[in-house]
Amino acid sequence: MSLPERSISKQIKEQLKKLLWNSPLPDSIKEKIYYTYRGARHGSNKGSKDIRTLSAYKNQILENQFYDNTFSINYPKPPFLKLEKSDPKFIAFYLTQYYPDKHNEKWWGKGSTEWMNVAKAAPQYVGQDQPRMPGELGYYDLRIKENMYRQIELARIFGVYGFCFYYYWFDGERLLELPFNNFVNDEKIDFPFMICWANEDWTMQWSGSSDTPLVKQTPSVDKYEQFIHSCADLFNKPNYISVNGKPALIVYRPCNVPSPNTVLKYWRHYIHEKIGKDLYIIASIGHKEDYDIDFLNMGFDAVSEFSPNAQSSCMRNINESKEFVCDHFYGEVLDYSDFVTNKRYFECNAPKLYRAACPMWDNTARKKNKGRILDGATPSLFNQWLKDIVQEARGRKDLDEKFIFLNAWNEWAEGAYMEPDLKHKYGNLEAVKDTILSLRK
Repeated sequence: MSLPERSISKQIKEQLKKLLWNSPLPDSIKEKIYYTYRGARHGSNKGSKDIRTLSAYKNQILENQFYDNTFSINYPKPPFLKLEKSDPKFIAFYLTQYYPDKHNEKWWGKGSTEWMNVAKAAPQYVGQDQPRMPGELGYYDLRIKENMYRQIELARIFGVYGFCFYYYWFDGERLLELPFNNFVNDEKIDFPFMICWANEDWTMQWSGSSDTPLVKQTPSVDKYEQFIHSCADLFNKPNYISVNGKPALIVYRPCNVPSPNTVLKYWRHYIHEKIGKDLYIIASIGHKEDYDIDFLNMGFDAVSEFSPNAQSSCMRNINESKEFVCDHFYGEVLDYSDFVTNKRYFECNAPKLYRAACPMWDNTARKKNKGRILDGATPSLFNQWLKDIVQEARGRKDLDEKFIFLNAWNEWAEGAYMEPDLKHKYGNLEAVKDTILSLRK
C-alpha cells in the first residue's frame, strides 16, 4: 500500500482530532470533548466501590513501602559482557527529559522534569504496577555527568550495543539538548549512538493532555531540508552508529515527510558533500497499517518497528478482567503475556524490517486514567520476546545489520525502561544479556 492509499476514514479522524487540539478552547474543555467521544466510541470502565476491591488496593499501596535497594550492594560488577561479531546489536531509545529545561519550566513550572509524573503516579486498578520506583540510579539529574557514565557502564555490562537519542529539532530550534550535547562532546565517552528525529509537533502529552501543541514542526520541504544541516557533525563522530559505513538515522514520523523522494535525496546529497559519507535512513513504523506502506519506494533504506505502538493492535484487550478504582478508565489494558506466549509480534511484517521490543509499557504516569498498559510484563517474558525476534532476524536475508531496537532505556513515565527498579531489579537488563549468551553458537 502506498501513502495515498491509507484509510480515508483514519485521515478524516486525524484531521478532526488535530482541529480540536488546535482550537482556542480551554484545554480542560478539549480533553472533555475528546475523551467523552472516545468513551462513547470505545467504551470506558467504571471504578468499583466494593469493600473487598478497595481493601486489596489499600494493601497494594502499603506494600510499596517495603521495597528497598539492598539487592544492588554487590551487584552488578564488571567484567563487561564483551560483544562478539555475531551478536545482535541491541539499541535502546534514550530520553533526555531528566533535567530542568527552560521550555519545561515555562510550561510546567520551576524544576519540572519527567520525574514529577513518575513519582505521583497511582494505580488505576488492583494489581497495576504503579508507581515505578528507580533502583540504584535514583531520580537522577542528567546535568550530572556521573549519572550518564553509570548508565553507559550498565549498558555495557549487560550487552546493550548503543543508545538512540531522540533528537528534538523544530524549525531550527533544539529542545532538551543539554544531556545529548554532553554525551557527544565528552571525550571520555566512546559508547555507540545514533539519533531518531522526532519530526512532529511538541504537544502536551507530557501531562496527558494529548495533542495540544506547544512547539510546532513546519511540514515544508525547505524546513525538512534544513534539518539535515544540524546533523553533519554528529554523523562524523567516530562512535556514531553506521551501516556499511553509512550513518544511520531514524525518522520517527516518516509519513510526515513532505515530498519524501525529494527531501531524502537532498539529505543524502548534503551529507555526502559535507562529510563524504552516504546516509542510511530508517522509517519508523508506529501503527499496524504502516507495515503495508512502501517506505522503500519513498526513498528509505529500511524500516523499524516502534514498540509497542506498532504492535498494540495485535494485543488482546483485557479491560474487563480488571478491578478499576478510578471513577472512569478511558484507556486500554493489553495482555503482555498472551502477546509473547503466542508470538503475536510475528503477525505483521515488511521488507527490510528491523524488529523492536519493549520490556514494559504503562503511560498512566502521564495520562492517568486515559493511558495504555501492557499488563503482566516480566523480565522472563521480555527475554522470550527478544530471543524470538533475534532468531527470526538471523534467518532473514534482507537486513543490512543485526539491529534490534528496544523501547526504551529510560522512558520512566511510559513504564518502558531498561534501568534497574526496586521491583524488577536488574531483570530487564539480565534479559538482554541472557538472550545474547543463550543464542551464541
